[in-house]
Amino acid sequence: MKDNTKDIIPTTNKTDLSDFTFLMPLRIDSTERKENADTVVRHIFQHFTTFFIVLEADNEQRYFPEFNDDGFRYEFVNDNNEIYRKTIWINRLLAMTNTPYAAIWDADAIALPQQIIESAEELRTSRAVMSLPYDGRFYSADIISCSLFKKLLDIEVLKCRIPVMSLMHGFHSPGGAYIVNKRKYNETGGENEDFIGWGPEDYEHVKRMEVFGLPVHFADGPLFHLWHPRGKNSRFTSENTERQNRKELLNICKIHEVK
Repeated sequence: MKDNTKDIIPTTNKTDLSDFTFLMPLRIDSTERKENADTVVRHIFQHFTTFFIVLEADNEQRYFPEFNDDGFRYEFVNDNNEIYRKTIWINRLLAMTNTPYAAIWDADAIALPQQIIESAEELRTSRAVMSLPYDGRFYSADIISCSLFKKLLDIEVLKCRIPVMSLMHGFHSPGGAYIVNKRKYNETGGENEDFIGWGPEDYEHVKRMEVFGLPVHFADGPLFHLWHPRGKNSRFTSENTERQNRKELLNICKIHEVK
């Protein structure tokens, strides 16, 4: 597939984020996950002039995007590992990025456009090296809310349904989406590939920014998680893996204590 990420994006009435690339590591394990990924890409291009790279890693291709937006790129990598190593593929995506800023995005995460703009400005003005485009509230959208949003692509649908949604990880979630200064983030090591499968990697990279004394920003407002069935890569794969992942997180915390 043609690599359009080096093309010049024409001026439009969308918000200019042409110095950002949205990165989506992907493994399709349900119809809903595929629909969610499509919805996230459509939502971003609805509001922004930007670049977007989707990297699917699996034992066969299951995602067949039909986007013709300038700046969209899709790559497939054969991966026979049953456990999805997301951090490995995020590092691969970062290496593919030509812009100074990168937005790492889950296939199921929806942020309000003004919150993304707020995060972008924090990075552009060097007030932050990492910004999460929400304040820690990551709402789990129910099936009805998701269906309406996918059809209308109107963020107000999700906002008005907040009273019937639950928080996925309390009021201090760091997962789903984050935006970084690519060079400075890579200087801290990029994604930690010692994490295996699903786990506390989202907490680790925020903690690591603190270890290096780099500012992290949280935008004002919530993030929404589009519903999908919970497959084996949406939970700890085993007790041993969970223990190993938590140990890796504690290793980063210990570095902070030594400093």
